[in-house]
Amino acid sequence: MKPSFLLPLFLSALLLSVVAQAQNPVSAPPVPLKEEPHHHLAFENAFVRVWYFDLPGHESTLLHSHDLPYIGVALTPGDYINAVAGKPEAHATADDGQLNYSKGGFAHSVRTDEGSPYHNFTIELLRPQGTSRNRCVKVIDAPFDCPVEAAGKPAVELPAFETDEVLVQVGGLPEGRFYNAGSSQQPRLFVVLSDSNLSVEVAGQKAKKLKGGELYWLPPGTSATVTDVTPPKKGKDKDKQDEFKISRFYILVFKDSTEPPAK
Repeated sequence: MKPSFLLPLFLSALLLSVVAQAQNPVSAPPVPLKEEPHHHLAFENAFVRVWYFDLPGHESTLLHSHDLPYIGVALTPGDYINAVAGKPEAHATADDGQLNYSKGGFAHSVRTDEGSPYHNFTIELLRPQGTSRNRCVKVIDAPFDCPVEAAGKPAVELPAFETDEVLVQVGGLPEGRFYNAGSSQQPRLFVVLSDSNLSVEVAGQKAKKLKGGELYWLPPGTSATVTDVTPPKKGKDKDKQDEFKISRFYILVFKDSTEPPAK
């Protein structure tokens, strides 16, 4: 028989164990991206699945999995905590319009402890992407591979980043300017950045007006005229000459236009 004076010590240890478990519950498994309530499906086809990510200040996502490679496009500046499962939490920031790339295959949660909301597009790439490289924009931890001829081109369709399957181009149009996105056998996805206003006109179709945070899919074999349609300044704003307005966007060019068979 155990001495009776050990019983209070045993009960105290048991109580502390129960309290500790209540304070540190076993982590729930990550949810699929479609079940994370801050991710909203914005567009989907055989090539991509685009999620609009909307995280208010002082909120946190659920632990969720990123099973596919994806491109992230920041629609606002970001200041957040990135908590990747199995790794220490990390403070991260993003500039408005920043381009990111991930191979996927991990789970994390995101918190906006600083109180500022964060919005982006998470563009899942539905095919294996192979190798990736920076072109004229620093996206991954690797050297630049910016072609010499890009220096003499206007800031439209400038190669920014590339994988074996997708070329990301960056574009900017000053107020009232346009350019012709010529016919291509490769489908393209236009991603319009914040404070931007574009019109995309395909021959035989009504022009589509787009503002920041909107998307446009240009099928293979299609050309379009892309125009800045920033509203003219009114009243006192008409006299402001210190603001040089540019509509900014990315173009994702999918190299293999062959759609996989329906499952």
